[in-house]
Amino acid sequence: MTERLEEIRGFLRGILDILGERGEVEIVPEEGRLYINLRGDFAAIPGGDPTFREALSQVLRLYLRRLRTRTPFLLDVNGEVRARERALIARAKELAERALREGRRIELEPMPAAERRMIHLALADHPRVRTYSVGQGGNRHVVIEPRG
Repeated sequence: MTERLEEIRGFLRGILDILGERGEVEIVPEEGRLYINLRGDFAAIPGGDPTFREALSQVLRLYLRRLRTRTPFLLDVNGEVRARERALIARAKELAERALREGRRIELEPMPAAERRMIHLALADHPRVRTYSVGQGGNRHVVIEPRG
């Protein structure tokens, strides 16, 4: 696996070189996936742009397919996705407590599927609340409510 991680790191460093960027490629094996974080003071890589990150993720998926591996990964730039993940989880826990305190369901704002999944997972083991998604397309959102 170490050899494969170095191949991935080298590929991403090559992309950074093509973009004229200097930075680090951090790869951390996690349960079920690789966490890949590009760190640096980037000029050509737009910070906070999920479109760019998703495009780069697709290029990396194609590269991994060429290596004949389908390793799941999360690509991040300067820890922005990880910070959003932590904030969503903290917010989900706060809203779960609020739902219990007020004895009512709480509907969150519409969000992408990956973010909805984070909330569902964050509260999956909570014994007193349940979560589910409602709505269609861009209006799909999570509901947190007290159990029966």
